[in-house]
Amino acid sequence: MGRLRFFLKVAFICNICFLVAEASYYIDYKGQAPELLKYILPMGIMVAFPLNLLLLLLAGIALWRRKITRAALPPYVFIINVIFLLIQFYFMF
Repeated sequence: MGRLRFFLKVAFICNICFLVAEASYYIDYKGQAPELLKYILPMGIMVAFPLNLLLLLLAGIALWRRKITRAALPPYVFIINVIFLLIQFYFMF
């Protein structure tokens, strides 16, 4: 289950990019976006939501079936990813 821990952390980074991507809609760049946004926007908009949803479903099913314990997952990352998922549902739908 080390891969699940790793991908939960990757999803956390993608969720941070999602927040930056959402905040970038409210910032006026006067026609030129910074170079960094070229990488953050696709990761935040296209990757964050599906990856977060899939990983939380897999982690939830694994916890429910008792394949892993709660101690095996980083609790702060799991809880923050759940909060990010709720925020993503708000902005997406």
